[in-house]
Amino acid sequence: MNKKINTVLLAGCLGILGASSCAVAAPVPVPTSYSYSDNSRTDNRVYAGLVWSWGSKQGLMPDYVVGFRSLHVESDNSVQGGDINLRIKYNHGIVLDSARLAYVDGKRDFVGNYGVGYSFVNRSILATVAGQGSYYRFGTDFDFKNYDFKPYIEINTLEKPDREAPKVQVNTVPPLPPIG
Repeated sequence: MNKKINTVLLAGCLGILGASSCAVAAPVPVPTSYSYSDNSRTDNRVYAGLVWSWGSKQGLMPDYVVGFRSLHVESDNSVQGGDINLRIKYNHGIVLDSARLAYVDGKRDFVGNYGVGYSFVNRSILATVAGQGSYYRFGTDFDFKNYDFKPYIEINTLEKPDREAPKVQVNTVPPLPPIG
């Protein structure tokens, strides 16, 4: 296609300026169109934190949490993805307390977590729901064995996800050479 356009431009140039004026400018590069790809990005983070649960027999002693979160960040700052984490108790020794798997959905500044888990201590399935911002999460777990809610607050190393990558220019327009 560029060859056809170059031929048309060259013929036009020959007709307007004469053959001798255009000989230097041939072949004429043809500008190509700009096209952008709307990029989204994936934000993967490993994190750690402290969790305080109401009604815990530990008093003010927190549980420890370690986890991994993967979010798909869109150009409108909406995010969705998943979070998996483990809670560890330290009460006269280290004990694996529970594991959770949650769907994460919301905007960069604040997301919701909706999921399921398993309590190794109570040998029970959990339902979990939480709200999360930069460096904190608050929520509640529902213990199906004991039929009770366990609210919690968590301080962690998770900050809000980075913005999506800027739009990428796919094709470039080469500069036109000077005529004459």
